[in-house]
Amino acid sequence: MAGSHPLDELKSQELLALYGGILDELVRREVIRSRNAPAGDLAERLVQDAYDGELAPPSEKSWDVRTPEGLLLQVKCRVVGDSSRPGQYSFFRSWDFDTCVFVTFTREYQLVKATEVPAASIQAIASFSDHVKGSRVTISKISALPPGSIDVTDRIAEAYERLP
Repeated sequence: MAGSHPLDELKSQELLALYGGILDELVRREVIRSRNAPAGDLAERLVQDAYDGELAPPSEKSWDVRTPEGLLLQVKCRVVGDSSRPGQYSFFRSWDFDTCVFVTFTREYQLVKATEVPAASIQAIASFSDHVKGSRVTISKISALPPGSIDVTDRIAEAYERLP
């Protein structure tokens, strides 16, 4: 119903300005690193905090977080809506990491699930796309818990609760 939410009254340009301000504040708080759509940066930050790790430099191609033990973690994130279509995570174009933490959020950025999966298990279930020269993995394949998977939802949720 129109007018039922304060944001309904704002013009698109006003919403975008508000969104930009929100992104600025999240960068200032070091919750995200860029002003791109925040899901990927947010997931990386949560994994960094949950594993007490170190973020990779922004242009690193194969991993996102290095743990104190030296494990290289790739982080893949997806925001899901009400669609019945199976979503997929962004493509893998290299396999130079130990494990991947797959993080799924609702549209409102509520944590749905987080799963740690060894690189070898991901390679076994991934589908290669010649068009993009990368391998894709769907949410449903990760939800089926490939061999060696660990549900780390609680661990990521605790990190989320600690954010400023």
